[in-house]
This record gives sequence, C-alpha cells and structure tokens, in this order.
Amino acid sequence: MLNLLITHATLPDGRTNMSVAVQDGRIVEVAAGLLAPAHETVDAAGQLLSPPFCDPHFHMDATLSYGLPRVNQSGTLLEGIALWGELKPLLTEDALVERALTYCDWAVAKGLLAIRSHVDTSDASLLPVRAMLEVKKRVAPYLDLQLVAFPQDGVLRAPGGLDNLKRALDLGVDVVGGIPHFERTMAEGAASVKLLCELAAQRGLPVDMHCDESDDPLSRHIETLAYETQRLGLQGRVNGSHLTSMHSMDNYYV
Repeated sequence: MLNLLITHATLPDGRTNMSVAVQDGRIVEVAAGLLAPAHETVDAAGQLLSPPFCDPHFHMDATLSYGLPRVNQSGTLLEGIALWGELKPLLTEDALVERALTYCDWAVAKGLLAIRSHVDTSDASLLPVRAMLEVKKRVAPYLDLQLVAFPQDGVLRAPGGLDNLKRALDLGVDVVGGIPHFERTMAEGAASVKLLCELAAQRGLPVDMHCDESDDPLSRHIETLAYETQRLGLQGRVNGSHLTSMHSMDNYYV
C-alpha cells in the first residue's frame, strides 16, 4: 500500500488529471488517472502540483517592519538602510522571532519551502542572528531556512565588523555574506571581497554577496568576486547579488 496518492493534479509541464504515488518519502510513479490503495489520498481537484518554490534572497530579520520606526519617505535604498539603523536599537529578540515566524507561515502556505535569508551581523549583540537561528530551529520540520552572515554596515567599515561576522558563523550561520560597495573606498571593497572569500574557503562555506547596488558604472566588485571564486576554487558555491551597477556599464566591459 502506498503512503500517499495525489490524484487529479495539473503538473508544471501542462499535463492534467495526473496521479502521483509516494512511497517511503519518494515519488514512485507519475501517471494519468492512477488509482491505488494508499494510507492517504489527496484529490488535487485540478490544482497545480509542483516542486516547492525557493526564495534565494531575503532579509527575514527586517520582515513585516513597514512603518517601523517610520515610513521610508523617499523610497530609496539609502533611506531604507538609514531606517534600519534607526530601528536596530529598538529591536527585541521576541519581536524579531514573532514577525519572522508569521512570514514563514505565509511563505509555506504559498508553497515556498526553501529560503536563503541575509541576517545583519553589524551589531556586537548579534541579536538578529540569535533571533533568526531560533526561527530556523523552529521551522526546520517544514521549511529549509539558510542564513547568510551579512555585515550590513560594511565588514571593514564598521568597528568589529569582521569579528562579529565570524562570531555569527561560529553560532551556526550557514553562508558568508558581504557588501563591498558599502565600504569606504573601492580598494576597501575589493579587500573585503578577498578577505571574506578566503574566510569561506577556510571554513568550507558558501558565499553570497551584495556586490554593486549602485548606479555607478565604476562599481565593479563583481569582477573581484568572480576572480576570487576562481583563485580559491569556490566554483558553484558563490552568488553575487544586487548587481545593479551593470546596467550603467559599457556593454563591451560587461
């Protein structure tokens, strides 16, 4: 007898009235109109049956915080970062956990079962880190939550930035993050990429960096990230995100 049989499902490739048979946690058969005894049968009633959705870039420590402590009047990234700086002294672990758990419930209800979330490591208290690690533990039975150590204020720019990030990794954060375009100079940004990639290589961890969130065509930290990936043999373990400066660059250079 099957553990689970799902009937009358529509699959992502467009097939309809499909049945999916599951035994011992594995799909053993996909066929049209299959009927078989099962401990549990679910009639999909023509709805879509798909692999779970994945969100590869999120900031769960800031979720559901609209209007806290005030609304972003300009709608710009820089004011958003400033707002986060104003909010951080007011944060509590319980409130962070509560908002994140609410979001996780919403996500799972929509079929989102894997999330990579950046968590701010800039404050020496690591309060957001502790809160998100608690959330990760609570949602583990139904949601794969992967955390990125994100030095929001710059790993070299902020006092204690590197030490805080290392402590977050020691606590169990999964991925090394960075924000090179937010360091004080282009040289410091490139140095931060090198430093953080070497740290990831030493610890056997993936890398996910906000590289060039700027309209400045000379913000080119993605090339440093690509170089360090090859130099350290990190292929397949590195993501570069927020590469908005690329739309301002010369096409030949890109």
